[in-house]
Amino acid sequence: MAATDTLPNAPLPELLKRVGFQRRRRGFGSATQLLWNRVESNASLLALCRIREDLTPEDEAILGQCQEKLEAARWCLDKPLGRWSFSFWELIHEVDGLLLLVMPASMLVPRALEIQQQFERRVSDGRAQLWLGADRVSGPLPRCVRRLAHVDEPGSGPAAPPPFDAGQDRYCRSVLRGALDSVNQQVDKTFWQLSINVSLQVFSTLLLLAVFVVSIVILSPALIDGWPDTLVPRGLLLVGFAGASGAIVSNMLSKERFVVATGATSRFFAYHLLVKPVLGAFAALMLLFLEQSRMLFSVDTQTGNMTGDTSSAILHIVVSGPQAVFFTLMALAVVAGWSADKLLSSIMDKVLGRLLGQSEKVLPPSRPVGTPAPPPKSAVPP
Repeated sequence: MAATDTLPNAPLPELLKRVGFQRRRRGFGSATQLLWNRVESNASLLALCRIREDLTPEDEAILGQCQEKLEAARWCLDKPLGRWSFSFWELIHEVDGLLLLVMPASMLVPRALEIQQQFERRVSDGRAQLWLGADRVSGPLPRCVRRLAHVDEPGSGPAAPPPFDAGQDRYCRSVLRGALDSVNQQVDKTFWQLSINVSLQVFSTLLLLAVFVVSIVILSPALIDGWPDTLVPRGLLLVGFAGASGAIVSNMLSKERFVVATGATSRFFAYHLLVKPVLGAFAALMLLFLEQSRMLFSVDTQTGNMTGDTSSAILHIVVSGPQAVFFTLMALAVVAGWSADKLLSSIMDKVLGRLLGQSEKVLPPSRPVGTPAPPPKSAVPP
């Protein structure tokens, strides 16, 4: 037995006793480690900012806010169930921005260069010209970074830095904070869109599996052989499930660019996991009713008509036998459910637009309060 086997276990360092480490230990290689490291990195930077000797009351208030937000971020990270991702990252971003206002100048220069590089790489909309300038060097962000780094200044050098008063320092730090906020908004927008799309795909997969299980229970050889006499009620239910499955598969394959501003994503899940499957089922049933009514199309066998005269149908689909008729209708129901959202929404938009245009023509034009009504027009022209 080695001598070290009889020694007591060494206690954990204080850093590893902090909140979040227990979950970090259980998830080796998971994203929890990265989140925990991010929180503790900000905590270390906060401790270095506290030992500055030239702290003002405003700086002390900022450091206190950073400490409170870090504690709240640790609480979000260590929740037993349902981690608050939106709140966690919002708190971390606020701490990053506030630390720019109080960190030492020697630590601010590399951070400023990193923010400018991230801004140029990630922000490509109208904000880029506002912050960087038309030539990408004359905007407030590049000028503040050059000012902090003491480059492109007359007489600048390691031995004789240019004069830099407190007002200019506060202005440059505020510009960096605003630029970092724009970068974080762009990154968060992409992250939330990816998160919502992945979550919708996972929940859609579970919902599709449930539809498969129910369909297997409903489907039977007697239902197929007796079609369309067995249309009610199991046949209608099976067609509805086929349309709903088409809408669910559409959710799994589409990548929506959700506009997430406040974190309220329940409406997106309700629409894609409830409204779209119901629309798909409705479209599949409408397709079945049109086929049974022989108004637009019909599905028939090679030997003869399945349910009656098809002379009024515009499109005739001829298949080999009764079973082929059943499975052809199921395939058409899946296709109808797949395209129900886009097809029905475009039709409703056109109908509502036409109704709105007609109402604008019928209703009299509005006039300001107190303006007398125009005299009625004579029926006989002068």
